[in-house]
Amino acid sequence: MPRAFVSWLLGSLLLLVAGPAAADDVTWGSPVKGVRLGLAIVPSSGPLPTELELEAVAHNVTSAHQQLPVQVCGTVNWTAFIRLHVRTSKGRVFSYPVDALVDVDNLHPHGPANLAPGETLRERFSLKRVVRMPTENPGDAELWTLLETPQRVELWMDLVDDTGVSRIRSGHLKHRLGLPTTAAPVQARGCVSRIAAGGRAACALLHDGTPWCWGSNPPGASGTAESSQAPSGSSPSPLRLLTGAVVELGMEHGIACMRTSSGAGYCAGGNLDASEAGSGARGGHPVRVQRLEDAAELYGAQCARVRDGALTCWSLLGPPAPTSDGPLTTRWAESAPGVAQVARGGDFTCALRRDGTLWCWGANASGQLGAGDVAPHPGPVRVSTLPREVVSVAAGTSHACAALRDGSLWCWGRSEYGALGLGDVHASSAPAPVVGMSEVVRVAAGFQKTCVWKKDGSLWCAGDLLKDTPSQALAKVPVAMKELGHAIEEVVFGFRHTCARTTGEAGGTGNVFCWGENTEGQSGSPQRASGLPGQAIALTAGDAFTCAITTEGSAWCWGDGTEGQLGTGRDSSSARPVRVRLPCPE
Repeated sequence: MPRAFVSWLLGSLLLLVAGPAAADDVTWGSPVKGVRLGLAIVPSSGPLPTELELEAVAHNVTSAHQQLPVQVCGTVNWTAFIRLHVRTSKGRVFSYPVDALVDVDNLHPHGPANLAPGETLRERFSLKRVVRMPTENPGDAELWTLLETPQRVELWMDLVDDTGVSRIRSGHLKHRLGLPTTAAPVQARGCVSRIAAGGRAACALLHDGTPWCWGSNPPGASGTAESSQAPSGSSPSPLRLLTGAVVELGMEHGIACMRTSSGAGYCAGGNLDASEAGSGARGGHPVRVQRLEDAAELYGAQCARVRDGALTCWSLLGPPAPTSDGPLTTRWAESAPGVAQVARGGDFTCALRRDGTLWCWGANASGQLGAGDVAPHPGPVRVSTLPREVVSVAAGTSHACAALRDGSLWCWGRSEYGALGLGDVHASSAPAPVVGMSEVVRVAAGFQKTCVWKKDGSLWCAGDLLKDTPSQALAKVPVAMKELGHAIEEVVFGFRHTCARTTGEAGGTGNVFCWGENTEGQSGSPQRASGLPGQAIALTAGDAFTCAITTEGSAWCWGDGTEGQLGTGRDSSSARPVRVRLPCPE
């Protein structure tokens, strides 16, 4: 290795930056014979720490052509890197030998060795084999768990100079490692920590671990989902008969499922407790999810990750239909110990494993499993035709979309309203690439709607976006939601409306924007949800209403409230957010 290059390496800080390293993100050394060398650490769009790549950069700073002695891939001698260290925000330090473990199987194009004036040559090397998946090395499982949550980390490398003396160079690095969360709890001083809506009911979790629900036939109320006399719970009421404090909740079909601090699961609502409701007594009490022990994380209302890493799921509506004892779980043993994301569609489920493979199961009449057929699959089948690893997946009513590691977007299933983003193509039983979409890092989907985030933070959506008809209501290919800017943290979907939560203060007047069909009658450009006190830090949507938790920890809802969905004690709608009547201080 040339001594000048080693000297430059010893003086470099390794910077962790999002996406391809821009000129300002690279740590540069002094020019060597007219060529300036730089180095950066680059995470791809993937959520996992193994996706880190080293990027070596060579830039011709002169006005004449410069010939590199060798290409950058030959200049970087990996024996110069001795050990990689990662210190998390929790103070844990993890160290890994680098040496020959660097994966050079998928190098980016080398580019020319003869650099024109001002030309930049980039070369990347994957660190896949340095930090390995927990399935390959159980010792890495703790680091993976820590890095899946966005946090500040410190990373440095031991280097060796031409005298054989090991040196350490370090820098403080900041990067959002992991999939963005959509269930962020409010600050500890608040009253409400989580909120979820489904159908025409909603539930909120208080910081004391008690869930409260309201709306049409809410969890905890008498009656069944099929009853024509389904009661309206316009005033929130607590869910009783739970063993242990609730730490997570999710909702689907007006049914709430909860995870307790002991790792048990409970569901309430619909016809899960029909035996009591039929006797005339107050029904809807929570029933235990059978064969679910040591649950560590809840995915929506029908899946959970257990402590050994395996995924287990159950059905709220069948098949198999829940018994009077509660829903029955099915364990996906092959998922242990690494599931990165679970997406629930109308009647199917997709799970993204940490190795980047995507698996789906359930109903398949619209080809929504991406298996190339329309036959149902009760167990997980791999979506095998995707050309690269998946980094994000979303499921709508009868379609699904995935963002791949190379930034491309692929969709499959059926949508008469353009949610596939494939133009006039309404159905595909196998994944198809969405033309023109690149640098996609995250996907969300709802009823006939799909939205994706790009690396620059912009949001693009396709499908049934607006209220007005005919054709201008539909976006058959993704369109940029320019009115929202580049700071969208969360998107939620109702039946005919969509709402987005931004990270900034949005002018100090609220950070929630909605579009589509709702009680405000808005169409076209997204409109700000005015009247929220402070900023929203969590968002959820039912069929025709929306709820949010604000920074002070209270819950607010707006939209259709004719069946008590707003939780105010009255069966009336409101275009402006109104406070949910929970036992919280004013």
